[in-house]
Amino acid sequence: MKHFFIILFCLFFLYACGTKRQYFEPVHIDGELSYNDSLKANIVDWNLFSAKLDNNGIILKNDIVINDFKLDKNYILLAYQDGEFIEADNNGNLKIYDHNHNETYSYKFDAAVVGIALNGDDLALVLADNSIVFANRSLGIKFTQTLTPAPVQDSRVANPVFLDNIIIYPTLDGKIIVLSKNTLKVVKDIVVSAENFFNNIINLSIKNDKIIAATAKRVMVISPTRTIYLNADIKDIALNNNAIFIFEKDGNIIKTDYNLRKLEERKFDFAIFTKATIYNDYLYAFEKTGYLIKCDLNLEDVKVFKLSDAVEELSFIGNGRFYFGNKILDLL
Repeated sequence: MKHFFIILFCLFFLYACGTKRQYFEPVHIDGELSYNDSLKANIVDWNLFSAKLDNNGIILKNDIVINDFKLDKNYILLAYQDGEFIEADNNGNLKIYDHNHNETYSYKFDAAVVGIALNGDDLALVLADNSIVFANRSLGIKFTQTLTPAPVQDSRVANPVFLDNIIIYPTLDGKIIVLSKNTLKVVKDIVVSAENFFNNIINLSIKNDKIIAATAKRVMVISPTRTIYLNADIKDIALNNNAIFIFEKDGNIIKTDYNLRKLEERKFDFAIFTKATIYNDYLYAFEKTGYLIKCDLNLEDVKVFKLSDAVEELSFIGNGRFYFGNKILDLL
């Protein structure tokens, strides 16, 4: 029996050695980067639209650092729209403030608010129990529907979209729900993907009269005439007016048109992308082990920079700036 356990241990050791994790190792490094400026505090939380600092200050997606507006304790900013800050906590509390920190609306929902959009006094919300809600500040709840529970979610949750007389809701179980504001009825229910876990919609955009939706496993483009999709193991997604860029978990970047036809593809072996964006006609991808990858939109002219300071730091990317810890890097 003793010899059996020794042999078993040796086999396990050899297997572990044979499956050693491989890391991104660029053939050429074009320079080493540090940072250009500093924040007054460290990043402690983030979502698709903002980052929270440990002094309760916030950074917005459009590259505005706001220090004179402070979030309430244990709240995070879900959106900044029409001059109003929309914040929520994990207990279902939602608050809306103006620039002078005057509270203009508050409500306690049955579950935490994870996604929201405003249209005047109307609010479209997605809750953590996978409920979709249509409310009005004066009239209260006008519509609510609880969908299939989604206990395990990606931390990135897209916001709903108001479009003419409909509201497009991204759900936590991989669907797009279209609600008529006039009839308060669901007019369309589209399954983007049907995974059991981490299946929430991580991107919901309107481009070129098309709805683009993505989960961690599929990108879907919905037009008035057809619906098309592309399956991928998605880490992130970035859009411009002409193309969709899909960052896969294996270090692959795919460029497609808005009919999801592949135009270009570039592989960065073993790269783990943490943040990605398009800025000044360049694609930027930040890699987990401390690299900034920059390339043109044809995925041809590639430069790789070392960014050691960003390793293990919470990060956020705005319009032309990369924030990590309490540091700011201006994109080249």
